[in-house]
Amino acid sequence: MNNGIGVSVPGKIVISGEYAVLDGALAILATLNQRANIKIQKSDKNHNIYSTSALEGVFPFTIDDDANVLWLEADPGEYGSLLQHAFKILKPMLKEKLSIIVDSSEFFQTTKDGTAIKLGIGSSAAVSVGITQALFQYQEIESSPRNLLTQANSIHQILQGKQGSGIDVTCCFADQGVIECTKESINNHTWSILNWPNGLHLKVLTTGQGASTKRLVTNYEMAGNLHSKEFKNALDQFMEITQNLSIAWKSGDVDYIIGLLTAYDVQIKKLDKIGDIGIYTQVHTEIQNIASRYNVFYKPSGAGGGDIGLAFSSSLDELNDFSNEISKVAWNIGCLD
Repeated sequence: MNNGIGVSVPGKIVISGEYAVLDGALAILATLNQRANIKIQKSDKNHNIYSTSALEGVFPFTIDDDANVLWLEADPGEYGSLLQHAFKILKPMLKEKLSIIVDSSEFFQTTKDGTAIKLGIGSSAAVSVGITQALFQYQEIESSPRNLLTQANSIHQILQGKQGSGIDVTCCFADQGVIECTKESINNHTWSILNWPNGLHLKVLTTGQGASTKRLVTNYEMAGNLHSKEFKNALDQFMEITQNLSIAWKSGDVDYIIGLLTAYDVQIKKLDKIGDIGIYTQVHTEIQNIASRYNVFYKPSGAGGGDIGLAFSSSLDELNDFSNEISKVAWNIGCLD
């Protein structure tokens, strides 16, 4: 056994392909500077110890013969469920007691009134990947990247109620900046690295309003069943737009990229209105209306309905002016250019 293992995994944003990726469309994602850090070392106690930056204190636990995590004192609740799923799936063969430390503090931000909010940039995906990698490395078990990714995705799928595409786990696992990704099956994703187009500027914004990805995906699936014809037509549009976006991205045609992102957004809005999914909140709509007064395109990221939005422009000056105007309702947490 190792004396200690440390793993660092990035957060992510979905640039395009949200929802449609569930049905095989291509998605473009990017990693962010915010990272989850997981450390595993030998415990100096006679029991296992778990600690997380999201909660104060430590949480002693034991593991039964069926790889169930049993909390000996306080239960960390939702912040311990991922560890429970990880042990149940990975079934590590441990010869000593462990201290497992999960630091996801970079995925939280303090608002102006002092409230700590969780950013919707893939913290659960990052920690799923980090726990998987750390446990394999600590036990000195060799495994293929594909198997590690499959195991991490299995953990995340259970955590998410077996919903979602798994592309966020793939992006965090790849840790290669910008990637395009297609879901072949829930545990099989084809992905490749993309370069960031010269002259394309992006600000990642948060409104401070959280959202439930599970709820939004459920709404999307229910709406698809009720409005199958409209959703089929939209999916055909999604497929064409995402394929063209991949070509435009690789060629570096910034104006065409923004035009295609806008076209994709138009289709998402149609589905949101038809199915009452909840992708566009009032705040997102207000921000997009402000963006239209600048040379800026704005959209929610990923499932939408919550805190993260993306503002694109070919003009950095216009993007900064826009960002300054909306500073009362959203603030910057990252930039890509």
